[in-house]
Amino acid sequence: MQTTLARHLTHSVATVVLLAAPAILAQQTTTTTTTPQGVQKDINIESAEVIYVSGDSVVLRNSDGSVRLLGVAPDEKISVNGTPTAPRDLKPGTQITKAHVRSVQTSTVTNVTQIDGTVVRFITPNSVILRLGDGTVNRYTIPAHATISVGGQEVRPNQLRAGMTVSATVVQTSQQHTHSKDTTVSGSVPTPPQKGVLLLFMGPAKE
Repeated sequence: MQTTLARHLTHSVATVVLLAAPAILAQQTTTTTTTPQGVQKDINIESAEVIYVSGDSVVLRNSDGSVRLLGVAPDEKISVNGTPTAPRDLKPGTQITKAHVRSVQTSTVTNVTQIDGTVVRFITPNSVILRLGDGTVNRYTIPAHATISVGGQEVRPNQLRAGMTVSATVVQTSQQHTHSKDTTVSGSVPTPPQKGVLLLFMGPAKE
């Protein structure tokens, strides 16, 4: 009697496990999807001046006085006087007219500051946490393919180490890491000459 009952219970447990297994596998499968890293958007530039540039990111002052950050798509070129030019080869002061470019980020610049910061740590793939002179600790995004001057040597972002000193021009935008609609910014955004690498402000951070 007990043997028959035991066999019945064993069979029932096995059936439950077998029935549950597909559901468990289905749940595991739904967690493997990933989000695209960047969506490309076509941008038309009627008339603009290059203000800052580092790697594949360019800050432009449009003819209406607004300042815009473009994260240019990989391998994209910008036409300058009919010559296709990689973003990282642009120079501040370069005039761009009637150009078409693919961008993975476009947003209105609302503030520009210049800093000297000490590296707290580098965060893969392209962020750095810096401690400023007043003790403030912030996180910044480094443009793709940018290099950073440290002690007179150009280094890649992943070569940054704690304690290194970095000079940078920091832009704050109306919307970070996503496409934003045109935003009106009251007054003109001051744009001092570029100092060091161009960084995108992400917000306060912890050491």
